[in-house]
Amino acid sequence: MTGLFGTLGTATRGMNANQNALQTSGHNISNMNTDGYSRQRVRMQTEQPYLMAGVGTLGTGVRTAGVERITDSFIRTQTQGAYSKFRFYEQKSHALGQLEQYMNEPSETGMIKQMSVMHDSWAKLGSNPELGTSKTLVVENSNSFTDMVNQTGKQIGELQGEMIDNIEKNALDFNEKVKELEILNGQIYDLASQGGTPNDLLDRRDSLLKDLSGLADISSTTDMYGRVSSLKIGNKTTGTEILSLDGGRKEISVVTGENDPSNTISLGGNAQNKVTIDGDLPLGTIVLADTSTNPATVTEVDVEEGQIGGYQEANKEVKARLDEFQTFVKSVADTINGAYRAESGEDFFTFDADGKISVNQTLRDNPNKLVVGKGANPEAGDGSLATEIGGLFTKKDADGLTFAERYNSIVTKNGISKQQADNTASSQLTVLNQLEYKNESISGVNINEEVSDVMRFSQAFQANARIIQTVSEMLDTLINRTGV
Repeated sequence: MTGLFGTLGTATRGMNANQNALQTSGHNISNMNTDGYSRQRVRMQTEQPYLMAGVGTLGTGVRTAGVERITDSFIRTQTQGAYSKFRFYEQKSHALGQLEQYMNEPSETGMIKQMSVMHDSWAKLGSNPELGTSKTLVVENSNSFTDMVNQTGKQIGELQGEMIDNIEKNALDFNEKVKELEILNGQIYDLASQGGTPNDLLDRRDSLLKDLSGLADISSTTDMYGRVSSLKIGNKTTGTEILSLDGGRKEISVVTGENDPSNTISLGGNAQNKVTIDGDLPLGTIVLADTSTNPATVTEVDVEEGQIGGYQEANKEVKARLDEFQTFVKSVADTINGAYRAESGEDFFTFDADGKISVNQTLRDNPNKLVVGKGANPEAGDGSLATEIGGLFTKKDADGLTFAERYNSIVTKNGISKQQADNTASSQLTVLNQLEYKNESISGVNINEEVSDVMRFSQAFQANARIIQTVSEMLDTLINRTGV
């Protein structure tokens, strides 16, 4: 349409388009501190021109073609991967750090120091075999050693339990977020299928995917509407699909129980919902469970990153250190018992049904019954057995290690692994910060830019309003003053 009414329509469309742009800038400014928000821009397009005979084409203004998010999908995918790796090493470092505290080395109150004290007491008893206080010192120092061993073993066992609990909680959280993502898929489709632009819903989708990547390594694909059409957990090539538009949603569960291996799972990560499974798997294993059978059948899920993967990896290492610690304790007890039993006919150290070590109850009740010499009737002043046992603390085993060196090797293994986790977590955090900075530079709200846009769109709105006012005056002249 041409003429004054055509000009009026052009100005009206200009006002509407700039009003939409102003509203979008206001939305950006309002959400500048909203976590996960991506700035939006109104996409304007020129309206189809009007062909006027003898003149050519006349412009008919502008229209709002859509409101788009300013994002870089590649950067966001890279950020998810870096976040998953960082959370893996962060949790692994945290768990191994706790183990490091329990082992308490090097320290003046640690295991190695206590073994040194115990060694000294046996050596002194060998030099003073008839001295009652020397016998008491051997028994009491050995008691302190067994108390320390039992306490350390208990703390490491509790640490394993805490890690399994954390895996359960993370699995439950993971399932809740996948459920939320499934609901979000429906909301995105409802809006997009009606021609709407679900920008804020897509921001929420990306935030959920990042949260999920912090719990486990995931990979996802989206369809034309922006829905997550497929979500896999685990290795990107061989991962297990847990959400799809056709197959629905699946829940991950965690292998738990008192023993390892175990045949009990926390269904969906719910510690109050235990189910027996067919087969034995290590504690903390992530599985997909089919409860239509009794016992339930499961498919193991290989998680390699995220908090769940970090706790699983740490649990393996803590279990390995605990096995080595128990082997070390048994080696100390068996070596000393072998020498002491050969002369006294009984063990110096005993183990109860729970595996706790203690000094023979008879000796604890009466330290003077401690045998310190050799032979059926050792002579007075014979401290050869005590001297021999004292020498066992510095004697090297088949691997060329003393008691203290054996324990120190366990501590060292954990320390090296902890340091590697710390270093990798630090490097991954640097990568993550760089990617998040890059993402923020693309998708973040720049207040100076938004204020500039507000002024620009406001002036454009006012200019279009001025055109309408001018056309109105022209129409008034045309209608009321020319007599037309």
